[in-house]
Amino acid sequence: MFQQQVRTTVLENGITVMSDNMPSALSATVGVWIPRGSRHETLEENGLSHLYEHLVFKGTEHRTAKQIACAIEDRGGVLEAYTTRQDTGFYAQVVREDIPLALEVIADLLMNPRFDPEELEKERKVIIEEVRSYDDIPEEIAGDTFNKIHFQGCGLAMPIAGSVHSVKALTLAQLWKNENQVLHEIPLLVCAAGNVDHDRLVDDCRKFFEKKTAGNVVLPIDFKSASSMKAVSKKETQQTNVIMGSSFLRKDLPNEFRFAFSLFNVALGSGMASRLFQKIREEHGLAYTIYSNTDVFLDCFDLEICFATDPKRTEKTMHLVHHEIMGFLKFGFVKDELERTRANILGGIRVGADSTEKRALRLAEQTLHYGYHTPIAEVEAGINNLNEADIIEMMRIAISTSPWSVAAVMPEHSPKVDFSPWTKF
Repeated sequence: MFQQQVRTTVLENGITVMSDNMPSALSATVGVWIPRGSRHETLEENGLSHLYEHLVFKGTEHRTAKQIACAIEDRGGVLEAYTTRQDTGFYAQVVREDIPLALEVIADLLMNPRFDPEELEKERKVIIEEVRSYDDIPEEIAGDTFNKIHFQGCGLAMPIAGSVHSVKALTLAQLWKNENQVLHEIPLLVCAAGNVDHDRLVDDCRKFFEKKTAGNVVLPIDFKSASSMKAVSKKETQQTNVIMGSSFLRKDLPNEFRFAFSLFNVALGSGMASRLFQKIREEHGLAYTIYSNTDVFLDCFDLEICFATDPKRTEKTMHLVHHEIMGFLKFGFVKDELERTRANILGGIRVGADSTEKRALRLAEQTLHYGYHTPIAEVEAGINNLNEADIIEMMRIAISTSPWSVAAVMPEHSPKVDFSPWTKF
């Protein structure tokens, strides 16, 4: 059984401190996560969380942008940040002796940002170019289109970076409102993995985040999903890029569904040994890119199947994808497939267990997305203990009772495709 040394301390100002001790590690990863992302934004402020993530790096009350970078990089470390639909994360990978330094730098970003008006205008231009770059990538357009039509009417429909229109309209006042939330309203999550002294980490959090006064406000979320189809014409592309998928409301599903969902996804489309890769690419030669992926939110699971193919082969590819899913629901795993899939997942967990980055991200993402942390040993038991009949039944109920959507980006003058037959299971 895999042994972990995970400790959790909740501070009175709304900061939860979690550590996963790896005594033999020479490095460590430490970060701070804000439970706020694009799903918490209105249409008018779409892209605000992403802009906040960018702009805190442009200078604080104590450091210039270059000093922020040098503080970590001059010690051989790496400072990272990202925004998702549900949260915003800042973390650093450093030698274990520099854990306090890394935490202090990240705390400086979040407690003392300057939000200089000139830097705002420069970074606004940068993000607009980022948004425009996505408009040149058919797969990105398909992804944003899928979210917009499937989650229409709720925050999950929002693109993370916003639109050119919304980014142009974002203001300093909105950024300071976000900062006020960080300081006085919403909770923060501090996670560290490596050779970590938990008590020292807690003491440092108290010191570096002394400006934070409270964290008892939970930002509201809503969930809506619909069966919808949309094709977008794009002159410059030669292939049809398709994303089909669904979302499954968590409150309607048993706790064990998360393990069944992982097993199903890996068997279906995660990797070269998966059903979709073998059928679509290896057997029929219909696509170079074909895969499935999943996401987990506090209120739902998200499944997407993605591929790109010649427009004339789109219908055949859709038919084969649909056939593979139906075949799984009707006949289950083929010989040895379940055991191979279990080994795939368990091996991936063990390989990642040597990485302080993966261990810290695991703490953060499980806590933010599931609402709690599950030790690696319990995850392994969950994967091992599910029987085939239970996996098939849970996936059958989820897939057959949830709405499916399809988004496609197609070359101009492509044959029209009716995607509706492949959204019914």
